[in-house]
Amino acid sequence: MSPQALGTLSSSLPLVLVLCSLVYASSLDSIAPQNDSNTDLHALCCLKLHLTTSAGLLVSWKNDSLQFCSWSGVTCSKRHASRVIALDLESLDLDGQIPPCIGNLTFLTKIHIPNNQLTGQIPPELGQLNRLRYLNLSTNNLTGRIPSTLSSCVHLQTIHLGSNSLDGVIPPSLSQCSDMQQLSLGHNKLSGGIPEGLGMLRNLAVLRLATNSLTGSIPRSLGSSSSLHSVVLTNNSLTGPIPPLLANSSSLQLLALSNNHLSGEIPPALFNSTSLQKLLLGTNSFAGSIPALLNIDSPLQYLILQSNNLSGTIPSFIGNFSSLRWLLLGDNNFQGNIPMSIDEIRNLEILDITYNFLTGSVPASLYNMSALTYLGMATNNLVGELPHNIGYTLPSIQTLIMQGNQFQGQIPTSLANTTNLQVINLRNNAFHGIVPSFGILPSLVDLNLGKNQLEAGDWSFLSSLTNCTQLVNLRLDANILQGVLPSVVAGRESS
Repeated sequence: MSPQALGTLSSSLPLVLVLCSLVYASSLDSIAPQNDSNTDLHALCCLKLHLTTSAGLLVSWKNDSLQFCSWSGVTCSKRHASRVIALDLESLDLDGQIPPCIGNLTFLTKIHIPNNQLTGQIPPELGQLNRLRYLNLSTNNLTGRIPSTLSSCVHLQTIHLGSNSLDGVIPPSLSQCSDMQQLSLGHNKLSGGIPEGLGMLRNLAVLRLATNSLTGSIPRSLGSSSSLHSVVLTNNSLTGPIPPLLANSSSLQLLALSNNHLSGEIPPALFNSTSLQKLLLGTNSFAGSIPALLNIDSPLQYLILQSNNLSGTIPSFIGNFSSLRWLLLGDNNFQGNIPMSIDEIRNLEILDITYNFLTGSVPASLYNMSALTYLGMATNNLVGELPHNIGYTLPSIQTLIMQGNQFQGQIPTSLANTTNLQVINLRNNAFHGIVPSFGILPSLVDLNLGKNQLEAGDWSFLSSLTNCTQLVNLRLDANILQGVLPSVVAGRESS
């Protein structure tokens, strides 16, 4: 390095970087092992040179080079003095690339650098860190492939690489990480199949691979681990059935498989699990009926089956899922009546049975489910009237969608008392009478009353809607509205 270059460097970098450059100028990127704490100092200096931050949050790294164990985000071992065992650099607005010299921090057990702006590839030299147990580089801008050398980190328990732009396949060699407990690779651009060996990891507890371009079937071995509690494979292109081992897992709490191309029948074991709390199977090609429920103490809280090819009736035992909060059965081929037992699900917040072939009247008790925030019954063949006090018995309702049925009678004026209402869609029914005033609904965004037999009266309902400052969509077409628009509305139209 020339004297001129050294002068430029010394004027633009903190003192510790100048010292690092002078001592190690010829080998900043070298990964040759050394046997003292200088190895870790060297590697930290190298890391600093490759990373920048507009926030200046690594300011402590320019202090006395002999005290690097006190630098922000750096933790050293108590047993082995001056050997770095952890890097915690979350949310520091770091950009740049992770240099190969990070592989010189051979005592590292934890690398935690999520939620930054890191670019480039994950260096294969991470595979040299045979003490590494935890790796989190999620929510960055990393590209390239996942290094197969990570399998050399034989003690790895956690890998979080989600929310980057990683591509290529999931390295089958990761199945050699026998201590693996959590593998999170979601929200990348990964392709190919899920390695069969991942399902055989005996300690695997969490597998998150959502929002990639994965194909093929779910590994038949998945479910072998007695510790498995979360499997999230949503938003891929997976095919085939749910494997028996996975369906029969006694530890599984979350199974999220929505938005794939899975098929076959839903395994009865999933409905009779004593551990499963969230079952998300929407937007696939599952067929058959809802499996019989044998376990009356099901802990299931979220049951999402919408957009499949399910048929038959909504079974009366659905009420035995007393812990349910979300029940989404829309866009299937269900027939028959809405079961009376549904009101036994006291804490139900979201009920969606739209786009089926349901008939008959709605059980009166359904309108008394006070926890409901979303009620969707559109596009069925349901009949009957809305109860006059619905605005009091559904105090939490935010979205009411009943379009495309055969409901009749008057629209209850009490709906104006449901102050949380954002969407009212009663389109394409046989409601009659005067349109009620909804002007005291401060959160109303969408009001669709088209294709009914409604009358305008004195049009005061329309004047009141000027108070609904959030209103975006108003549909009143194909009714029998007559008369002169209020001046306040006419003025708005002409302005």
